[in-house]
Amino acid sequence: MRVPYGWLKELIGDAPPAEELAHILTMGGLEVEDVVSWSGYGVEETVLVTSVTANRGDLLNMIGVARHAAALMQVEMATPRYALPETDAPVVDPKIVKVRDLTVEIDAPAACPRYSGLLIDGVKVGSSPDWMRARLEAAGVRSINNVVDCTNYVLWELGQPLHAFDFDLIAEGHVIIRMARPGEKMKTIDEQERVLSADDLVITDPEGAIALAGVMGGMESEVGAKTTRLLIESANFDATTIRKTSLRIGLSTEASYRFERGVDPNLTLPALARVGQLIVETAGGQIVAPAADVRTREFEPRIVTLRPARCNALLGTKLTEAQITEHLVRLGMTVRPDDVGLEVTVPTARPEVEREVDLIEEVAIVEGYQQIPMTIHGNLADTGGLTRAQKLERRVREVLRNCGLDEALSFSFMDPADVERLGLGGDAVATRMVRLLNPMSADAAVLRTVLLPGLLRACANNQNQGVENVALFEVGKVYHVRGEKELPEEPKRLAGVLMGNPFTAEWGLPEGGLDFFWAKGVVEQLAGELGVEASWTPATHPSFQAGQSAWVMLGDVQVGVVGRVAASVIEAFDLRHDVYAFEMDLDALTAATAELKPYRPLPRFPAARRDVAVVVADDEKHAAAALVDLIRDAAGEDFEEARLFDVFADASKLGAGKRSLAFHLSWRAADRTLTDEEVDGAMARVFAALADVGAEVRAG
Repeated sequence: MRVPYGWLKELIGDAPPAEELAHILTMGGLEVEDVVSWSGYGVEETVLVTSVTANRGDLLNMIGVARHAAALMQVEMATPRYALPETDAPVVDPKIVKVRDLTVEIDAPAACPRYSGLLIDGVKVGSSPDWMRARLEAAGVRSINNVVDCTNYVLWELGQPLHAFDFDLIAEGHVIIRMARPGEKMKTIDEQERVLSADDLVITDPEGAIALAGVMGGMESEVGAKTTRLLIESANFDATTIRKTSLRIGLSTEASYRFERGVDPNLTLPALARVGQLIVETAGGQIVAPAADVRTREFEPRIVTLRPARCNALLGTKLTEAQITEHLVRLGMTVRPDDVGLEVTVPTARPEVEREVDLIEEVAIVEGYQQIPMTIHGNLADTGGLTRAQKLERRVREVLRNCGLDEALSFSFMDPADVERLGLGGDAVATRMVRLLNPMSADAAVLRTVLLPGLLRACANNQNQGVENVALFEVGKVYHVRGEKELPEEPKRLAGVLMGNPFTAEWGLPEGGLDFFWAKGVVEQLAGELGVEASWTPATHPSFQAGQSAWVMLGDVQVGVVGRVAASVIEAFDLRHDVYAFEMDLDALTAATAELKPYRPLPRFPAARRDVAVVVADDEKHAAAALVDLIRDAAGEDFEEARLFDVFADASKLGAGKRSLAFHLSWRAADRTLTDEEVDGAMARVFAALADVGAEVRAG
């Protein structure tokens, strides 16, 4: 909102310079984004450009800004009172009011709880005086004519949207406020024909709609050069109703902007009094009847109890009851002591002040945040630290970044068809989807049950932008339906994808690129850094290529899968390159992790190394991992490592269904150098154990 400084000074006589006032308002919660200059009609004006939060509709007018500024500066504000005999004694009824030639009837009390109107006869429509045009245009409002300018002036001054009708164009002088009929049409003053819905509130006469309530007037009753009789509308409309209409038709006006944020329902008559004065001054004429006030109910101020001790406890202050009272009174509230503390009557202009904590916030604003001491509650301990899970999650992210992967952040929604694209179905946990009642789009209709689709889409997006080499990981929750009327399960997952060339240079590189062992190596590196003992077994997973994928095991528990993404999945996600991926249960992984990595001193004595190659059947019983476990069990307490370094399969040399596996073995003692005799004895036990499972030792 644009706030002309000269206009504001009339309400706060003791106002500081504009730049200083801008700082005071900003520190008090009304942000001043800019201070600009404006000139016109012989006037040089400074304008404060404010940004008002959605819950502070009371600050969208000059009186509201002045009251707020005066409270912050602790100065008196010149509070004007707008009243006319015709508005001081209106004709009131909860349903229908007849005054002179005017009949006002509310047929939608939920959407329009109050509608006030004032008849003015004998006006002469023309140009507004320069002082009014200058103020309006400095505020960013285009001058139209003296009648419309008066309604806009009061809107800016008091915050009450008004509308002027040519009363002679209202059929039978009968105004009806009702919900629109589906498909009903009307032409607004911007010359656009609007097709209405049953959710729109309209102002009508017996022949049809003459205004779109709270948004814009209609052309059929627009004030023009020949207008002599006016009906001035000053109403209160439901914020949600106006917001829906404004969004549906794509039209936001100064009136709708204020109604959406809440307008004081007790402002209708004071606004009529003020606009009546201005119109008579600038356009002539006279007010010919009491105001009509169809008031469906009384609008009583809210009463909220505030405990001074609670206020000080929350703010860390030592304000007295008198100081708290003074702060609230400056904001237009009425305060009196009661048995609990202070009984505060909140003006109807402040509907967002509902609870004790809201009043405490107001006290803090007026006191000044910069005046509130920095305090720490004496009973707090160990605050501000990370939980164990957060610490471990940070370690996971750090390890994966060190492995050359970039972190991706995907939406928590996914396309239900992604489950089919991954080849999942049947009883797979990924099929237990939480469906959204109001999804943004069809391809974001469920909460994600698996992380991999988001990363594969990231690969596709990079590919389409000419980026062929991708290494990404993501940490996030997935969501699985648990049962009817139960909240879904929200396990945390970790996933990664590798696509293209793993090297950053473009020449002098070894042949070959990514393969299964790159992805497996990333997971091994992560497991090693977390200090967990991971093992591997061949995997059968519909999303991964058979023979090039493995389950990640922690003991006997399956915590993830790693491997080459299946060709059908690559095609489904429109990828041109092979992708190697992994997805793991992060909760299970971190549960097995020590929070502190154990310290291992550098060895003081050399390792004793041997190599062994065995010919075994090509089956799961004789997998490399199984043989490593067998060797470790037989090799004794000083055994350090068994590492596979060669796999050879040739039916003509080894026989059908057989292969040769070669291992580097090492032993190391912590207190001495091992002798050949000790290592030879350990090797003998290894040979015997291998022979027991049918392995033929080729070399040692």
